[in-house]
Amino acid sequence: MALYDEFAPQPNRLIDARSAYLRSAAYQPVGWFEFSPEAFEEARQQHKPVLLDIGAMWCHWCHVIDRESYDDPEIATIINEQFIPVKVDRDERPDIDARYQLAAQLFSGQGGWPLTIFLTPDGEPFYAGTYFPPEDRGGLTGMKTLLPRLAASYRRHGDELVKVAHTLTRRIEAHQESAAQSGPVSLERYQRLADSVMRRFDPDHGGFERGGPKFPHPGAIELALLQRFYTGKSSWEFVVEKTLSAMAHGGIFDQLGGGFHRYATDATWTVPHFEKMGYENGLLLMNYIHAYHATGREQFRQVAEQTVDFIFHTLADHKHGGFFSSQDADNSLHDDGDYWTWTLEEFIRPLTEDEARVLVPLYGVHPRGSMPGTQRNVLHLASTPDEVARTQEFSLEEVHRRVASGRRKLLEARRARKTPAVDTNKYVNWNALLIAAMLEAGMLLGRDDALRFALRSMDHLVREAYDPDRGVYHAVHEEAGARLPGFFEDQAYMAYALLLAHGAGGKWEYLETARHLMDLAVERYWDPENGGFFDIERQLLVTGMTTLLRQPRKVVEDLPTPAANAIAAMALQGLWLLTREDRYQEYARRTLEAFAAQAPDYGPYAGYYGLALGHALAPPALAVIVGQADADDTRALLQAARTTYRPGKLVSLMPPDAHTGQYPPGEDGRAVAYCCAGQTCSAPIYDAAVLRETLATFGKPPWFDAQSEA
Repeated sequence: MALYDEFAPQPNRLIDARSAYLRSAAYQPVGWFEFSPEAFEEARQQHKPVLLDIGAMWCHWCHVIDRESYDDPEIATIINEQFIPVKVDRDERPDIDARYQLAAQLFSGQGGWPLTIFLTPDGEPFYAGTYFPPEDRGGLTGMKTLLPRLAASYRRHGDELVKVAHTLTRRIEAHQESAAQSGPVSLERYQRLADSVMRRFDPDHGGFERGGPKFPHPGAIELALLQRFYTGKSSWEFVVEKTLSAMAHGGIFDQLGGGFHRYATDATWTVPHFEKMGYENGLLLMNYIHAYHATGREQFRQVAEQTVDFIFHTLADHKHGGFFSSQDADNSLHDDGDYWTWTLEEFIRPLTEDEARVLVPLYGVHPRGSMPGTQRNVLHLASTPDEVARTQEFSLEEVHRRVASGRRKLLEARRARKTPAVDTNKYVNWNALLIAAMLEAGMLLGRDDALRFALRSMDHLVREAYDPDRGVYHAVHEEAGARLPGFFEDQAYMAYALLLAHGAGGKWEYLETARHLMDLAVERYWDPENGGFFDIERQLLVTGMTTLLRQPRKVVEDLPTPAANAIAAMALQGLWLLTREDRYQEYARRTLEAFAAQAPDYGPYAGYYGLALGHALAPPALAVIVGQADADDTRALLQAARTTYRPGKLVSLMPPDAHTGQYPPGEDGRAVAYCCAGQTCSAPIYDAAVLRETLATFGKPPWFDAQSEA
C-alpha cells in the first residue's frame, strides 16, 4: 500500500469543490484554482496571466479538452509554469460564464463551451476561444503552440495586452448599455416583437433558424400560443404545430426514453447534441402541455407524458425531493452519443422479425447510419404508423402493438448499456422551472404523481434553500446544505413557481414566500435609476473580485434560460393580481420599460419578454375560489379552475373568513368563484362548468380583435 500511495496521483485544489464537474478534474496534473480572490491574487504576485476554463458536466467538448489537453503532463507543465489556471462550472456560476461569454463573442465572434479565455490579473480578457486541440490540427491552433506563444507575449508585451484587455472591457460596457434601452410599454412594441418572431419562423422545418443548428425557443412558442389566443390567427397555430411536431418527430426528442436533447445540429431536428438539460425539459414540457390544450393534438399530449416520465426516471430526486440538473451526452472521450444511437445490427437484435419490419422504417434506421462519419442511427420518426401499415401490409392495430412491444425491448437493451452520468447538483433556478412544469402536468394532464412530487419539491426547496434574510440560494447540496449564494434568476424563477404552487396546492405560505422574495429582489437587485433587475446583487457590482464581475448586467434575452427580468415582470404582475398591491404592478411596468426599445429586435430570443409584455397589456385571468378547502363544492370549483387552460392563468383559494371585501363568501355558506382580469371581475360563480367556460375567455382584450382573421 505504501508503494501504491507513493506513486498515486495527488489531487489538486478541486478535490473539495462542490461542483461534480470541478471534482472530475481534481486528479488532473494542472494546478487548478476555483474562481476566487486567492487565484487572482496569486496571478498578481507572480505577474502571470490567468487561464480561465469554463465548462460543464454535460458538455462533450469540455470532456474532450480535459482528456486531450489538461490530462497531458506536457501541457499541464506549461500551464503550471506560465499561467494561473482557473476552472469554472458554468451551471454553478452563470454570472461568470455570461460575462466571459460576451467577451469571447466580442473578441472572436463566437462563444460556447468549453470557453478558453486568457485574462490579466484584474480579470480582463486579452485572448479568447472555445475548444483548442492539444496540437495544431485542422486549421486550429493547438495548446502546445498557443500556450507558449501567449505566455511569451505576456512577458514581453504585457502592457500592450493590458491595453487590449481595457479596450475589450470598454466594448463590453458599451454593449451592456446598448442592450437595455428604455421606452414606454405599448401594443406597437408588442406587435413589433411578435412580427419579428414570425419573420424568423422556418415554415419548412419549424423552429426559428433557417438551416442548422436549430435550438428550441420555448419562449417563442409560448408567445405564439398567446398570439393564437389573442388573435385567433391560424398562422400562429401553424407556428406552434409545425415546430412542436417537427421536434417530436426528430432525433432531438428521445424516441425511446422521452425528454429532449439540448439542440439539433441540422435543419431537420434529426441529429442532436445529446446532453439533456433539466431547464430545457421543463420549458418544453410546458410548451407541449399548453399546445395540447390549445390545439387538441394527441401527439403533443403523448410527448408531454413521455417527458414527464423521463424527468421522473432520470432527474427526480425521489429521496429528498427536487430535481438533478442534467444528464451527460456520452461516457468517454471517443463516445459521441453512443448510448443514444444504434447500428442497424444493434437495433434489430432484441426485436422479433415482425417488430423489426415495423420499427426499422418507422425510426429511419439504415446500414449507413445518420450520425456523420459513423454507421450509428439517431432514432427519429421517418414514417408514420399509417405509412408503415401500408408498406408492410399490417393492420394499423398490429403496427401500434408491435411499436409498443419493440420500444419496450429497445429501451431495456439501451438501459443495459453504461448510462451517461447525471449531474446531481440541484440548482434552484432550474428546479423552479421543473416544478412549474410538473405542476402544469399535474393540473392540465391529470398527472397526480407529477403534482404531488412538484409540491413536495417546492417544500424541499423552501426548507433547504430559502433564507428569509437572503432569499433563495443558487444550489442545494444534500450533504452540506445550501451553500452557494443566489442570483437574481433564482429569486425570479422561484417566485413565479411559488405563485403556480399556490394555485395548485392552495397553501397561502407559497404566496407569502413569493411576495417576500420579490420584495428582497427589489431591495438587492433593482436598478433604481433605469429600472429592471441586475443579475447579481448591487453591492457585488462594487466589490466584484474582477473587473468584469463589476460590470452591471441586466438580462432580457433567453440565453438559453428565460430572461430573468421577463419572469420577474410576470411574477410581479401575478403578485399584483393576487394581492392588489399597486407597487408590484409599478415594478413590473418599469421592468418592461427598461428594455422596451431594444427587446423587439431580439425576435425569438425575447420570447419570454414578449409574453410578459402581452400579460402587462392584457392581464391574465385570475380564478379566486372562496370556500372551505376540504368541502366538496370548493374542490369542484378548484378542479375546474386548475384544469382549464388559458395563457398565464392564476388560481387562488381563500377561506371564507379571509375578510377581503373584493371576494365575499358565497350565499348560504356555499363555495363561490370569481373570475378576474385586471380590475374587472365576474359575478359570483357557483357551478364548475360555468367557471370553466368563463375562465377560458373572460376579459379577453377587445383591442386585439382587430388583428383577427375573418
